[in-house]
Amino acid sequence: MVFEAAKRVRSSPLSAWSLACVAFGLALGLRFGFDHILPAGFPYLTFFPAVILTAFFAGPRPGLVCAIACGLSAWFWFIPPFGSFTLGTPVLIALAFYLFVVGVDIALIEAMHGAVRRLEAERAINQQLLAQQKLHLEESQAQQRQQRVLQRELSHRMKNTLAMVQAVVSQSLRNATDPKEAATMASARIQALARAQDMLTATDWAASDVKAIVEASIAPHVDDPARLRLAGPCVDLDARHALGLALAIHELATNATKYGALSADGGHIAVSWDVGDGERFSFEWREEGGPPVSEPNRRGFGSRLTERVVPGYFQGHAQTEFAPRGLVYQLDGSLAADRHDHS
Repeated sequence: MVFEAAKRVRSSPLSAWSLACVAFGLALGLRFGFDHILPAGFPYLTFFPAVILTAFFAGPRPGLVCAIACGLSAWFWFIPPFGSFTLGTPVLIALAFYLFVVGVDIALIEAMHGAVRRLEAERAINQQLLAQQKLHLEESQAQQRQQRVLQRELSHRMKNTLAMVQAVVSQSLRNATDPKEAATMASARIQALARAQDMLTATDWAASDVKAIVEASIAPHVDDPARLRLAGPCVDLDARHALGLALAIHELATNATKYGALSADGGHIAVSWDVGDGERFSFEWREEGGPPVSEPNRRGFGSRLTERVVPGYFQGHAQTEFAPRGLVYQLDGSLAADRHDHS
């Protein structure tokens, strides 16, 4: 496109002024070359194209300089009396005509370039608006997907909570010898379960320590603190990471209470975590002493939650191993992304 070529030439002063010199030199050479065949009264015949091309491709200043050089050359060599800068009525008329023509040409060329620049600016604005609309659409679609996940999670939580209440009451009755004591134990555990549910639904947390998250999430499921073994450094998680980890622990603890280590009197759980180079976060849940473990035939929403949804909060991955001695859940991800976003 000629306007793109003009933009490249105008962006380089060396190219612009070189073009002006070449255009003037060619116009002067051609005028001398065709002087013997051109009729009288056409002193500017080869100079007009030089000025127009220079103004278009090189810009107004090189175009103006080229116009002055061409006008002086035509005046000196091709307007009688030749070889002088004599002023007279015919000369003034010829010079005025030349100045009018080249002035209009340069003005029109600059107006045309200005219109092109405005069109390019409007095009850039339109492209930016389109990009913003696309981003808003993608954000809306992501929010809709997230809402569907949350709706499914809410339904799953409600069913899970009812199952946990039943398991807590049953465990309390099985381990207690006195009905009053059983009622007290069941009430305390149900209250602890409610506190854990409150933590899961909170979205405005400040930084939370991993150990506190683990203890608060698993408290409703453990009847004896000795059955829980924690190992890991002090690590603060932001709200997004803390919520994701709490969701995973709650799901794991629920399954452990119903089917795993917490469903047997001698079972226990070892939880460990660490932070490596580049803020890489690793978390492990290991059950031992429970009933024999085998991989289920069907993986439900809880498995998708712990192995797909929660790892997404950490931009990592997770896997569940159904080892004979007990279930092992491992999560590997990063704490860097969200921390950098909030900094």
